[in-house]
Amino acid sequence: MIRLYTPLRKVIPLVMLLFCFWACAEKGSEEGAGKYLNLTFTMDTVLVDSRDEILMAATSPYSHAVSKDLGTLYYWDFQGSQIEVIDLEKMVFVEKIPVEKEGPNGVGQNGYLMFLLGNGNRAFLGWDNRIAITDTEGNIIKRIKLDEPWMTEGMEDLGTLSFIGFSDDGSQIYCTFSNYKKLQAKVLELDIEQEKRRLIEVPEFEKMDKFRVSWTSDDGSSRSMTHPSLSISPWNDQYLFTTNVLNSIYRFDSREEEAILIRYENTLTPNEKTGTYKNEVASQSEIQEVSAKIREEVNFLRPIWDEKNQVFYRFSYYALPRIADETVKSRTFLSILNADFELIGEKEVTDLGLTVSHAQFVKDGQIYFYLNMEDELAYIRLTIN
Repeated sequence: MIRLYTPLRKVIPLVMLLFCFWACAEKGSEEGAGKYLNLTFTMDTVLVDSRDEILMAATSPYSHAVSKDLGTLYYWDFQGSQIEVIDLEKMVFVEKIPVEKEGPNGVGQNGYLMFLLGNGNRAFLGWDNRIAITDTEGNIIKRIKLDEPWMTEGMEDLGTLSFIGFSDDGSQIYCTFSNYKKLQAKVLELDIEQEKRRLIEVPEFEKMDKFRVSWTSDDGSSRSMTHPSLSISPWNDQYLFTTNVLNSIYRFDSREEEAILIRYENTLTPNEKTGTYKNEVASQSEIQEVSAKIREEVNFLRPIWDEKNQVFYRFSYYALPRIADETVKSRTFLSILNADFELIGEKEVTDLGLTVSHAQFVKDGQIYFYLNMEDELAYIRLTIN
C-alpha cells in the first residue's frame, strides 16, 4: 500500500496519452479553436495520506463537499455521524468532526447529505426533506421542512418539492417538483429568510418528461419511478441549470426575472435523447428494463468550470448494453466550452478508462476524479496540456 507521509504530494504516474483534438472554429473564436486544436492528456493518481485512519470518504463518490477555494474536502460520514476533513493542498487527512444527530443541536437521523454554505455554515439534508443548518461549531441555526405552507400553497398540483441546491450564502433554496404523472419544467426559488418564493421557467426541459418511467401497484399502495435529473451548478455569482437528457443550459442570475436558454451543437453525439419509451409500466422490473434502454442514449453530465483556463468541461456518455453479469461499460466524450458557452472542442475519451460521473472539480487546471484505491481515498487527475 502506498501512503503519503510527507507534506509533499506523492504522485503515481498512470499513463500519458496523446490525442489530436478536434476544434470547431465555426462555433468559437479562432483564438479559442486554435488553443484546443492539438492537445496531450496527462493522467496521474495522487493518494491521500490517511495517517492510518480509516476514511469513509474512500467508500463513495457522494457526500463530498469541497470548499469554494478548492483547498479542503469535507466528507459527511452519515453512519458514523462525523465529518472527515481532507487538506486538498497537501493531500492529507486533517481531522474528524463529530456531529450530533439528536438533541437541541441534532441534525436528525435522516441527514444523509451535507452541503457547505458560503458563509461557513453547513446544511444537512434528510430523506424526509428536512434540512438542518448549523454553524461551524455544530450549533443549529435553522430547521426547514420542504412542505411549509408558504412554499407549497397553490402549487400542490405541480408535485412535491425536491431539493437541488442552495445559493452561495444559504439564503435561498432551489427545488424541482417530483411528480409521478408529469415532470415539471420549473425550478422553485425559496428565500428562507423572507419566506418568499419565485417560479423559474425552464421550458426546454419539458423534454425530460418523455423519459420518466413510473409504476404504481394495482391497489395504489406502492409506487416507484425513475426520471431524468435537473441539476444546479453555481458559476460566477450565477447558476446553471442542466439536465442529463439534452445539452442545452439555462443560465440564471437571481437578480434577473428569467433564466436564459443557451444552446450549442455537438458533432460527435446528438444534442439530446430522441427515443420513445413507456411512461407508465406494469412492474418494477420493467422500470429497470426501460431505464436501461434510456441510458443507452446519450447522457449529459453537468459542466465543470476551470477557473485557470476559463473554460467548462462537460462529459457525456452512452451506457453500452449489459452482457450477462458484467459491469455496465460506456462510451465517453468530452466537450470544452468557453466562458460564452461556445463549443471550442470535443473528443471521444473512452480509451482513457475514466468513470466520468466521478469528475468532482477542477483545481489548477486539472480535473479531479474520485477513486477508491484499495479502500484508500485517491484522485485521478486529468491535465489537458
